[in-house]
Amino acid sequence: MGGEPFLLKADIRNFDNVAYNISSKGSIDIGKLYQLFAVKGYQVKGSIYTDVAFKGLQSDAMSGRYSKLNNSGRMVVKGLNLRSDLFPEPFLIKNGVFSFFQDKMKFERFQAVYGKSDFSVNGYMSNIINYVLADNAKLTGNFNFLSNRIYADEFMAYSNSAAPSSAAPAGVIMIPDNLNVKLSANSAVVYYNDLEIKDAKGTMTLNNGTLSLIQTGFKLIGAPVTMDATYKSLNPRSATFNYHILASEFDVARAYKEIRLFREMATSASKVKGIIGLDYQLSGKLNQEMYPVFPTLKGGGVLSVKKVSLMGFKMMNAVSKATGRDSLNNPDVSTVNIKTTIKNNIITIERFKMRIAGFRPRFEGQVSFDGRLNMSGRLGLPPFGIIGIPLSITGTQEQPKVALKRNKEGKLEETEEQEDTK
Repeated sequence: MGGEPFLLKADIRNFDNVAYNISSKGSIDIGKLYQLFAVKGYQVKGSIYTDVAFKGLQSDAMSGRYSKLNNSGRMVVKGLNLRSDLFPEPFLIKNGVFSFFQDKMKFERFQAVYGKSDFSVNGYMSNIINYVLADNAKLTGNFNFLSNRIYADEFMAYSNSAAPSSAAPAGVIMIPDNLNVKLSANSAVVYYNDLEIKDAKGTMTLNNGTLSLIQTGFKLIGAPVTMDATYKSLNPRSATFNYHILASEFDVARAYKEIRLFREMATSASKVKGIIGLDYQLSGKLNQEMYPVFPTLKGGGVLSVKKVSLMGFKMMNAVSKATGRDSLNNPDVSTVNIKTTIKNNIITIERFKMRIAGFRPRFEGQVSFDGRLNMSGRLGLPPFGIIGIPLSITGTQEQPKVALKRNKEGKLEETEEQEDTK
């Protein structure tokens, strides 16, 4: 084929318990061959060199009697280009060597590119024969994954019926449900939803269509972060996630500037400066742009204020004006732990206390993701805060309304998740 010699011999019998004896040697242009056996929704180009021999019984592969399998040889891949309707960019395998032994396929010197992302893989997959012969079999494996840069948004899938331009892909990252694979990953930079995540290291597993990250460490806006997470794609336009994130110290002003989700969940922090910590668990759904659907978010945790200047924080400035205490205007705050929970578009804040210029204010209540306030508080007066002024804070984060009385307002109206009828 194309002037290159290629040999293929195959003897396959008994489809109830397949007995196979297959051998192949030579070079072949996959693109030309694929034109004869094309699968709708896929395009393949490239070349391979084979020198392999497979012989055995399906029942031995299914029962784990791998010593009875006689599978050996290797396959060299060069310039293999795979395109799928589910992904806006093609996968390009620059080169790679696959070697076979019994039920295993070993990956050696495997280098690939997807869009602007690059990665190299070494490791193995097993249960190959059973996977090929049985409809419900899974590929299992263990890999080391290295990358200089990964653009996660490039992997966002889209359906063929409503494919947007490649410049603006719409769809979640799809996870195959026929894999049980463990990866030790190390990436210099990961770009995701305008975030630049550096020095990402951790263990990743793909099993039953779910991606799990275990004790993953990385740097975000210059701060060290550890995270455990799970992710499952439901269809090309929807996915679920659950993560626990721990960041001991990060710059709140930089977070507001560089993290879109932080801006939308903490809209009043636009002029806040200082260092805070975060220990938070959050779960919910992602839309086709891999962005959280706010009414589905559930979780809770602690925001630790290390040393923060609440410059321009409108709620505190409104409290200052209502109580006539100028020292509460644009205050500096330190060593405060704020516990919150999230459900149905509402952030519920447990009671927390502060010390500001001799005063001892405390607050608790609710804040909605669209900025509505339903807070109550007390301004403890010097010297010991025994005598205090009751506070009621309503309105919005942009236009808070402070009254010197107890808050008798009911709870904020929740926004529950809407059922997807599509």
